[in-house]
Amino acid sequence: MKLQLGLEWFLNPDHLPLIAGIELGWYRDAGLELELVVPDDHYDGLAATVAGEIAFSCNEPLHMVDAPRPGLAALGCFFETDGGILLHRQAGERLLQGGPVRLASPVAGGVTDAIAIEILARWSRQQGGAFSASQVSIESAGFAHLQNLRSGYDGAWLCFANFEGVEARLAGMDLAFIDSAQVGLRNFSALELFTGLAFLRTHPGVVAKVCELVGRGAALCRDDPAHAARLWYLHTGEQANGLMDAIIAETCPRLVWPMVRDASRWRPMWAQFEAMGLARVDQAGYEALYSA
Repeated sequence: MKLQLGLEWFLNPDHLPLIAGIELGWYRDAGLELELVVPDDHYDGLAATVAGEIAFSCNEPLHMVDAPRPGLAALGCFFETDGGILLHRQAGERLLQGGPVRLASPVAGGVTDAIAIEILARWSRQQGGAFSASQVSIESAGFAHLQNLRSGYDGAWLCFANFEGVEARLAGMDLAFIDSAQVGLRNFSALELFTGLAFLRTHPGVVAKVCELVGRGAALCRDDPAHAARLWYLHTGEQANGLMDAIIAETCPRLVWPMVRDASRWRPMWAQFEAMGLARVDQAGYEALYSA
């Protein structure tokens, strides 16, 4: 059976639990062929999953609460990191003095922007500075965070510590990493696996097998990062290099095993955003993601 899984953005080591099973033949042995699909837009995989155009997708759990997506079923988390905003230190000082900052983001508008502004507001108060939301402009500029930071943006939003955090550190860039936990927000920098309700009801055995293999891949990579690195370079054809080695080494301990379908994992995130008026999904809508 041929299956497609829509990624949330470009292929990267966060997807090692998926890559492991492909390269080691686990899906083939189960009579499955899994293809990873790189999207044009961040939400493409979720939309295609709901529409039944593809069987699976993965994306941040934030997107379980920022907009209703009826027909989507959450299956479990296979990766979790620290995430937030990378900000040039000079821009941070300007912000604290009441000046403007310009952020690049993979997506812009709505709840995503509101959370970035909330992070900067809380951080500014922690530093003893005044803050107004009007100081912050957020532009959709894709996922090339370090490139955006080098090209004139003051900061980049939706950065992961294990990827852009490592990249910025090795590049020697003078940046502050402001993550959600630092300012008292529940974490949402992770990858949840999704399927469509129709596919889950029609092919429960296939869904169970894919979940098993993704969890098995996470366990393998957590236990043996060197093996994970070999699988990455085999799958991508990329030449081994120090930056990617460092990213993989930072990523593997953050992979989640076992991968469990558990509504309680992200319920506190939903509840916090609901209390702040930022959730666009009510409790029934959130619970429905795990109910089928």
